[in-house]
Amino acid sequence: MSTSTHKAIVRRFVDQVWNQGRLDLLEEFFAPDVILHGAPPAAALSGRGPLEAALGQALKVAPDIRLTLHDVIAEGSKVVTRWSMTATHRGEWMGIPATGKQLTQSGAAIYRLADARIAEIWDFPDNLGLMQQLGLVPAPDADRPA
Repeated sequence: MSTSTHKAIVRRFVDQVWNQGRLDLLEEFFAPDVILHGAPPAAALSGRGPLEAALGQALKVAPDIRLTLHDVIAEGSKVVTRWSMTATHRGEWMGIPATGKQLTQSGAAIYRLADARIAEIWDFPDNLGLMQQLGLVPAPDADRPA
């Protein structure tokens, strides 16, 4: 399978699952034994069912979530993306009650594909920046010298 096909699969996954909330398409996009290596709360997930539960929870917390892919690079069976996200915090997340705040986040992800499905994901979101926006971690003091 070509790198352009791999990139198209990842782009469709982001658009249809994240941006359109189409959890019914997970079987199309993910291998049954897909593995997610990521930052908490999804630090280690294995299998389509747990991944579906995590994605479903994310979409409940922020039903207006929008992911934008800024870079999509592929080599062999791997696709690397640099992304940004906007969302409104409308549901409890990791014990944090809904705040109604508009949030932004950036990050990168590496996808490994096998048989035209995503078999493995390494996700690198900026969770510190997200926690600062939610007021859980103080932001650096801009007036303080570095």
